[in-house]
Amino acid sequence: MSWNWFRTVVLGLTGMVLGAGPPIRIAAVFAETGVAAEDNRLSIKGVREAVAELNGSGGVLGRKLELMVFDDLSTPIGAKLAAEQAVAAGATAIIGAAWSSQTLAMAPIAQAHRTPLITTISTHGAITLAGDCVFRMCFIDAFQGQVMARFAREGLHALTAVTVCDLASDYAADLSREFQTCFRQAGGEVLRNLSYRINQASFAELAATVKTLKPDVVFIPGYWDSAVIIKAITASGSTAIPLGGDGWGTRQFYQRGGNEIPLAYYSTHWAEDSSAPRSQAFVRKYKRGPGPMDAQEALAYDAVYLLAGAIRRAGSAEREPVREAIAATRAFNGVTGRISFQGRRDPSRSAVIMAIRDGKAHYFRSVQP
Repeated sequence: MSWNWFRTVVLGLTGMVLGAGPPIRIAAVFAETGVAAEDNRLSIKGVREAVAELNGSGGVLGRKLELMVFDDLSTPIGAKLAAEQAVAAGATAIIGAAWSSQTLAMAPIAQAHRTPLITTISTHGAITLAGDCVFRMCFIDAFQGQVMARFAREGLHALTAVTVCDLASDYAADLSREFQTCFRQAGGEVLRNLSYRINQASFAELAATVKTLKPDVVFIPGYWDSAVIIKAITASGSTAIPLGGDGWGTRQFYQRGGNEIPLAYYSTHWAEDSSAPRSQAFVRKYKRGPGPMDAQEALAYDAVYLLAGAIRRAGSAEREPVREAIAATRAFNGVTGRISFQGRRDPSRSAVIMAIRDGKAHYFRSVQP
């Protein structure tokens, strides 16, 4: 018997007793460069906050979490490559992406390699259809499209609407389609579906068309680009009330013109006004500066804790046991509310409608599924 063999056995037994072991690698795939980088910043922040907390309290299964952040370059092909890199690096699971176009590109890679993928805020309905390895923390476009269409008809008594959609965004196309369907079903008329590209030089022509059509509401399911478009529509003299989805509300949205919006409404997943103790504790610890905290930070934070809970229940950092444990999640109590995966990988959860008045966002109401 060699000393090295004896030492290996002793260290192995010690590791079993103390729960020690190599770090558990988890990957986060978000945009660090490109058009989505500023929008994704808070998602990365939320992941880092949760990982730091967990490691500060002893890790998971007595092992530290090793966070690997991969840049999806703000493109679907970049996201696909990032997912492949995460799998090759031995990630137990992948958290991300934020924009639906990127997550749609990642999902088949995660499924093919049996690697759990938890998207934080990608709402496109087709994402989880990739297979049983793909989960999400947020509601889907079918739900928020219905929420905003019904709010337009019943809350604002709108009879007519125009939708404005980014040609290159799977998220915008999906949400716009859902809004149109639900608005018509509720008795409203969709006058036109206008299109644009996110970095086009001017939105004056688009704004002039909206003014000419005279809709009661204009639905703009974009990201920070929505604020620029609303600015142009307001400057044109249109009286249409702007409506949007969960892509609104970021710091970049307000920097690009959201702080000049007189009145608008959008749907999101969480508001810092929540009275839930876990939510209040999160706000106290991480709120910085004026303005509301964004739901994407809280969803990313929750995603890490949901994954950590699954690893604990699995008693393993191996991908398949962790996937099974995520699928078995019941009543996870997160900052953004309770989440369960019961025979599906899209959680049933409420939506929050936020009102923007004179450039400042306020909680307006919650809508149950």
